[in-house]
Amino acid sequence: MTHTLSANAKSELGKLLVDTPELIDLLALLPKEQLQSYPTLQKELISKHPNVRLYKRALKEGNFSKEEFRDRVFARLDMFAYELATTMNTDYLMERISLLVGDEIDRIDELSLQEMGTDVIHRILGDLSQQVFKHTEPKGDHPFLAERGRIDHGFWRHADRAFDAFLDGYTTQAALDAWCQLNLHTRCPQSFIRWLKVHGDPRELAEWREYAKG
Repeated sequence: MTHTLSANAKSELGKLLVDTPELIDLLALLPKEQLQSYPTLQKELISKHPNVRLYKRALKEGNFSKEEFRDRVFARLDMFAYELATTMNTDYLMERISLLVGDEIDRIDELSLQEMGTDVIHRILGDLSQQVFKHTEPKGDHPFLAERGRIDHGFWRHADRAFDAFLDGYTTQAALDAWCQLNLHTRCPQSFIRWLKVHGDPRELAEWREYAKG
């Protein structure tokens, strides 16, 4: 497929290609599977990166150990996970734990994975994964916040009802569109099913809740 770029986009691409260090930095941060057809390039983008060399030198000189570096990374991830979890509906988790410990809050520190329940742990990790995308996606990527084009407010302000209809079995574009025409008196956008598979229940999105108030 041939891509046609605007003059401004071509100018920026040309600048990026000329600025080799910046291009190398961008390529180095790509997911590995994106460069699997270029194994030598992939290897050298990492091994010869200045920051990787500084990291290896710090290990060699004993500035910190691999374990200390790892622990610092996971401590930071712990903070992200907590911040994301506080924006989620975790009633199911609180109910599970309350069944186990009652009023003995100190017992929470002693619970094992098995006691918490592998199904519950699996669910909350999945929910956290979704929250990562929700919280890092630019606001403009939500159709109801688009700055350009026509927004069907009659649909998007009732996207929660359309989401519930999807869960009730209206899982194809044609079926959900017919449901929307009957119940919301508007059409279902072609992008909605794809959007909900990424973002889930709109009621869990702070941006949508604020938008729906308008």
